[in-house]
This record gives sequence, C-alpha cells and structure tokens, in this order.
Amino acid sequence: MPWWIWIIGGIVLVAAETIFTRDFSLFCVGVSAILVGLMTAAGILNPWAQWLGFAILSAATLVWARDWLREHFIRHVEERDLSNVLGEVAIPIDDLKAFGFGKAELRGSHWNAHNAASVAISRGQRCRVMKVRGITLWIMPE
Repeated sequence: MPWWIWIIGGIVLVAAETIFTRDFSLFCVGVSAILVGLMTAAGILNPWAQWLGFAILSAATLVWARDWLREHFIRHVEERDLSNVLGEVAIPIDDLKAFGFGKAELRGSHWNAHNAASVAISRGQRCRVMKVRGITLWIMPE
C-alpha cells in the first residue's frame, strides 16, 4: 500500500479519537499507521511487512502506551475540582435512555452526560448533577 494512504488513515483515526472514543485506542492505532507510513516512505518496509509492522505496532501501543496515556491525561482531568457542579441543574440536549449517554448543557457549556436513573430523560428536562466522572456528568431527573 502506498505510504501516503497509511499516513492519511492514521490522521483520520487520530481525529476520530477526539470525536468518538477518547480512550486512546484509535489514537494508538492511528499513530501506528502513521509510523508505518513513514517507514514505508523511507523504504524500510515492503508491502507484506507493512501489515505485519502495523499489527505489531498497534498491539504494542495498545498494550503499553494506551494505559499510560489514559492514566496521565484522564488523571489530570479528574484532578480538577469539579465538585462545585454537584447538585447544579443540567439540561439534556438529547433524549437519554435509562442509563444511556448523550449531551447536556450546564452553565452554558455542552458536556457528556450519563443518565444515572432507571427512567428515560427527555430533551430539555431539568436534571441534577449527581456525580462527575472525568468530563461526564452523571445526571438524574428532578
């Protein structure tokens, strides 16, 4: 496969990480694809070795780097004192199934939200913040 496809694919995966998962799994696979693209451009890897190198690099970064990245970056987010939002009113901007995930507005900002109740929450329904886990509000209807 041409080197530039590896690099574009890696960039797409890293970008998708920031939008979808935020647990560094797509980031690790994306970085592996970028590294394979660079090694291919330098003439180090032939076509069959590209896939083997991609598999090895992806597995290695997922096993070793992902945990370190999650610990380092998620810990910094959790160290912020967000206890001042506990008990505040949050308004879901999505319908949330029981124990489901979506988005909610709090203090003029959009947050990830987790419905901590066993009942569905409708869009626009007033909710209280019960817990903050990382950057996700755990909310329950009033």
